[in-house]
Amino acid sequence: MVAPNPFVICWNTTLVGLDTEWSLLPNKKAAVLQLCVDERCLIIQLVYMEDNIPLSTLESFLTDSNFTFVGIEVAQDIAKLKHEYGLECNKSMDIGRLAKRRWPGRFRGPSLKELASELLGIDMRKPEDVCLSNWEAKVLNENQIEYACIDAYASYRIGHKLLLGEGALNL
Repeated sequence: MVAPNPFVICWNTTLVGLDTEWSLLPNKKAAVLQLCVDERCLIIQLVYMEDNIPLSTLESFLTDSNFTFVGIEVAQDIAKLKHEYGLECNKSMDIGRLAKRRWPGRFRGPSLKELASELLGIDMRKPEDVCLSNWEAKVLNENQIEYACIDAYASYRIGHKLLLGEGALNL
């Protein structure tokens, strides 16, 4: 099987940064889905979604061929969404793998924080108390909102740089 060409996949689509958050207790569902396009971020509290908006509306967006979802280990986030909420996603690209392909030997993991620093010059604050906070809270606090937006925004910007920006992958 031939690996998909990221350039072809993304040429006529809009990139969307994607990440999820959940409480680190055993068997906890993804509580928050973060999405970002350009400088616009959307935080969806999945644990409360079924009461307000049908999940089918979100799935229509996730399966729309006009969008390619990018993030670190994005396949794991998408698998979690499918397993826990039955949500499908058509197109995604792992920005960590793309960075390693673009610059072999430059990155270890890489983590989102490492890529943001190296590729964008962004110093991502990732306070442990926020990372480990209650993502199932009815009202997210300001630190959680900032954390969630920064993750999705950095994923979008890195994906854009790797796939569409100056010095993009020439595959």
